[in-house]
Amino acid sequence: MNEPAPSGLEVRGVSGSGRDGETVRVLTASFALGRFHLLRGPQGGGKAALLRWLGLLQIPEAGEVFVHGNPTRAMSDEARAELRAQRFGFVFAAPFLLGSFTVIENVAMPLLKISRVTSEEARRRTENLLAHVGLADAAQLKVDQLSLLAQYQVAVARGLVNEPSFLLVEDVDGALAGEDLHAFVELLHRAGAQLGTTIIATASPALSLRWPHRVLDIAGGAIADDVQLLPEAGA
Repeated sequence: MNEPAPSGLEVRGVSGSGRDGETVRVLTASFALGRFHLLRGPQGGGKAALLRWLGLLQIPEAGEVFVHGNPTRAMSDEARAELRAQRFGFVFAAPFLLGSFTVIENVAMPLLKISRVTSEEARRRTENLLAHVGLADAAQLKVDQLSLLAQYQVAVARGLVNEPSFLLVEDVDGALAGEDLHAFVELLHRAGAQLGTTIIATASPALSLRWPHRVLDIAGGAIADDVQLLPEAGA
């Protein structure tokens, strides 16, 4: 029998209101390390608020968020921001790239702002990640020369450059569709499988994936269903 994967991120009894007025009520869930977790549900159903609480971008009105077993509610704003910078990467609903910068400069920006690494280490990480997302030949391009899919690939590389434990992705299927959406989700899955990053993403109720993953269907501020299709189970 396989041992359960360790939980790196957990919410216990969280409740409160999100930015768009959505309400979450006494929700508890844990997120195993190195897995792909999909928070799926309608707009306003609670998935967006849960993602922001998991990423320490907001504090729930009640309940606790644990990162590697450590509670975060009582942390100062400065300590929470430091933990977020060290352990979390983000890909938001829009790529939010700097148009006047090249691709490699956009990816390297978190290293320059947050991490104390040498220029050689910064170049190594950025070049490796651009190769990982399939943009090794685009390093010196300006972002306005890229397709929308390529811009999201850059955003993924930027989110991973500090080697976070968790990559949180907002509205996976909000802007991409068809083969572009397939390629984007495949990239996220590969990041989890090859880099050991825990991926937590939100999506509409219609999205289904081809790869091993876990789906939490969230509606009315609660978990309506929680189904795991993990690597050891096949697929």
